[in-house]
Amino acid sequence: MRIALAFAGLALALSAPLLAQSAQAPAPPAAERPQPVATLENRAMSTKDLSDQLRAGGLVILMRHERTNVPSRGDDYDRPANDCSAQRNLSPAGVAGAAETGVAIRALGWPIGRVLSSEMCRATETARFMFDRYEIEPRLMHHDNTAERTVTVSGQELNALLADIPRGAKDNTVMVSHIGNIYFATGQRLSEGEFAVLQRQEDGQYVILGTFDPGYIGAHARQAQYEAEQSAAASAK
Repeated sequence: MRIALAFAGLALALSAPLLAQSAQAPAPPAAERPQPVATLENRAMSTKDLSDQLRAGGLVILMRHERTNVPSRGDDYDRPANDCSAQRNLSPAGVAGAAETGVAIRALGWPIGRVLSSEMCRATETARFMFDRYEIEPRLMHHDNTAERTVTVSGQELNALLADIPRGAKDNTVMVSHIGNIYFATGQRLSEGEFAVLQRQEDGQYVILGTFDPGYIGAHARQAQYEAEQSAAASAK
């Protein structure tokens, strides 16, 4: 403990000039910082509890598109957003991952209502392979070739979209989008294929109940299936 404190004190002493310089430097404009609609809450909620909440419905599944090609081409925003030849696309692992996550969600019994997607091919393909349906929602695009629509603006548009979700929805609403606007809307950084589970509060704000990693949801579905089989076998005795 004393060694740790000594190192901590040394690190603080060495960083003091840097901290002083940082304090004197002007803060970045508010528009360049994330303005989250959601606050990180109950991050330690167990996977089972989070799945039970999703089975009850009425939540928002906000996900980043599945895994993409490496290496890959850059996005050409002078071309239409649905021109797959001018952008980064899903890798074979991303296609398989989206399909597997869809199977797991159905096995877990999460009711899925509207599936909204950015028009970019990696988003629509994620939605198609996962749910076999989607609606294009322009406010889920991260940015385009106009100078006015930055990721900050798209984050604000995502906030507005969340505010438009009807209260009292019985099913879960899915939104497939991109890392930039998700971050500027919620302050949450998601890996490709990962999704955050958002719950609307009485005051209209959202909290993030937790996140699901795509590689873990299948394991949870298998565990749920095993438990159901064990329960059925016990009842049959």
